[in-house]
Amino acid sequence: MIVLTQLAMVEMCQAMPSTSHDGWVLDATGEDGRATLTLLPPVTVSQAPAPAPPPEETHGEEWQVGTGFAWSIDLLQSKGDRRYVPVTVSWARRLTSEGGPGILRGSLSWGVEVMPLYLQTAPSSTTGFGVSPLVWRWRFVPHHAAAPFAELAFGGIFTADPVPEGTRTANFLAHGAFGLRWRPAKRLSLVTAYRFQHISNGNQLARNPGVNAHVAWAGLSLTR
Repeated sequence: MIVLTQLAMVEMCQAMPSTSHDGWVLDATGEDGRATLTLLPPVTVSQAPAPAPPPEETHGEEWQVGTGFAWSIDLLQSKGDRRYVPVTVSWARRLTSEGGPGILRGSLSWGVEVMPLYLQTAPSSTTGFGVSPLVWRWRFVPHHAAAPFAELAFGGIFTADPVPEGTRTANFLAHGAFGLRWRPAKRLSLVTAYRFQHISNGNQLARNPGVNAHVAWAGLSLTR
């Protein structure tokens, strides 16, 4: 009778499915086939944390060196007979992270530009130099191999002879520009830009003749 009862209990326990309660598992059978009741602790499966997004690429500083060719236009008190070559070196530091809506998204940089050589070839020959301590540059988000930018610059120019004629040898210098950085290397880029440049005495004299010119500019950019 006792043997039959034990056999019945074994068969009943083997037929019982394992159940769980609040994460604990109730196992009704032992390894040797005897009727046992075992509470197994819950197994916690830890999930690996999702990989963090890569940090935003930031280039804190940028150096540019380049040159171009300028031709003046008939606009206001500017005459379209002037030709000159500007040689420029600039440094800029990034001030903000990327922001802005849609295609305007980008970052703001402030910089300084030096023109170590202003070489005028027409209507007369003269030389000079300039400096622009305020260069505001908006660097748009790169698209494929090109990274567009726009800038405004304000400063002064000093020439051996009055530019234009009838004014003084120290004048105000300003330009607006739009350009592209072409990336042949990670940090070194070829830069091409269009500038609209203005030179005048800023109404500091009785007359304010000026120079308004288109400038085709190209150079190299080094970011780090």
